[in-house]
Amino acid sequence: GNGHRTGQQPSTPRGRKGKGGGRRRPARRRRSTGPESDENSEQIDGPEPEDLAGDLVEVLLDGFDLDGDIETGTDEDDVVRVRVVGGNNDALIGEGGKTINAIQYLVAHTLTRRTGHHRTVVDVGDYRDRREKALKALAARAAAEATEHSEEIELDAMNPAERRIVHMELKEIGGVESRSEGEEPHRRIVVVPAEGDWPE
Repeated sequence: GNGHRTGQQPSTPRGRKGKGGGRRRPARRRRSTGPESDENSEQIDGPEPEDLAGDLVEVLLDGFDLDGDIETGTDEDDVVRVRVVGGNNDALIGEGGKTINAIQYLVAHTLTRRTGHHRTVVDVGDYRDRREKALKALAARAAAEATEHSEEIELDAMNPAERRIVHMELKEIGGVESRSEGEEPHRRIVVVPAEGDWPE
């Protein structure tokens, strides 16, 4: 690949100064964080899913002319994780996470087609952790409001992964039920009291 692996000297994040076709681009630092086991590898030929995912994110960063180091790994739940650290995080995340979600969609779709691997998460810094905490807080507020006022609470549209976090948190909180309504990309969660009178 174009990047350095852990154990090699990391390069400085690449920069593009000035114009001209003859410049040489420094390699982006790449670090694998997943288990080094290949005993269950079904794809003998072709790249490993985490390597392909890292390469795809690197191509996208280059296309956007953005900096960042890339960490790749596969966790214990067989989820391929790609994390971009450093660089312009706001540009990569986009308004409401739209850019990072689009990048994740492209990477996941490509991995599924090329390797059969289905579960992929692309993160920038600690955006996903921060977003999960914010979604759980939103779920708690919606549950409190639904039970306090005995009414349906409709949340803003979210992507499927974010809706899953909210549904799981509401189930954990208890006292309310939730359902998703509408069509993608405008599908949203409605929170209702588990018991009580509210409009059908």
